Amino acid sequence: MKAIIGIAAATLLLAGCSNTTEEQLENGYSRTVNAAGEVTHVCRTEQTVGTNFKKRSCRSLKQLEEDREDAQDFMQYYQGQTLTPVRN
Repeated sequence: MKAIIGIAAATLLLAGCSNTTEEQLENGYSRTVNAAGEVTHVCRTEQTVGTNFKKRSCRSLKQLEEDREDAQDFMQYYQGQTLTPVRN
């Protein structure tokens, strides 16, 4: 019974992947495109510090946009701050 469920799950997973393609971009980036030609995810391969292992991280376009906005908000907030000198 478990084998049948495993085979069914693998079949569904492969069927879902058949509707998408992955395009390689420069600098270790790639993007996933669905059947309608829309980019759904952007992936990049990063080398883990201190090892020769590489890790692949993928983010949706919505997540990338939110990260960009958060970074802009962070920079605007800290650029408006005045620094006070540290006295010993």
